[in-house]
Amino acid sequence: LQDELSIFLVDGVLFRVHRFFLQRESDVFRTMFVCPPTQDGPEGLTDDKPIALPEVTVAEFEGLLKFLYDRGTSSSPFSTSEEWVRLLSIATRYGMERIRARALHELECLPPLDPIQRIVLARKYDVREWLLPSYVALCLRPQPLNVLEAVELGLETMVLIAMGRESVRD
Repeated sequence: LQDELSIFLVDGVLFRVHRFFLQRESDVFRTMFVCPPTQDGPEGLTDDKPIALPEVTVAEFEGLLKFLYDRGTSSSPFSTSEEWVRLLSIATRYGMERIRARALHELECLPPLDPIQRIVLARKYDVREWLLPSYVALCLRPQPLNVLEAVELGLETMVLIAMGRESVRD
């Protein structure tokens, strides 16, 4: 692949990445690469002056690179929901709609996430279509919320689910 490489700093680790893949998938990266250089010169051309990606984990960035460089050599570059969630996280943050859609599709196809996980992820990554079915599942399941689930959901959601469970029983 003939393409300019950019150097990124992610959580203390340097990565050399072909710009093409990032520009193809994200307006954020397209804009980043056309921004005028700072007074100290352009970022991303040397190890001494990488493009820092704050709040991105090494696992997220490695997952993104694995997905981008896979080029269809496997039916699915990841085998666990944790890997797809990491990809969903970085794709959402950097506006990579095609990759985000693929991550959401794969999360639907893997062994199902429990309703608590789906609600937490739906809120964090703005997946509204997961909320109602997850709330209904929690209202209809036989066992009540436990303390850890209540903490994950937060007080307001926990109370609303408890009210929904009460109305289902009446």
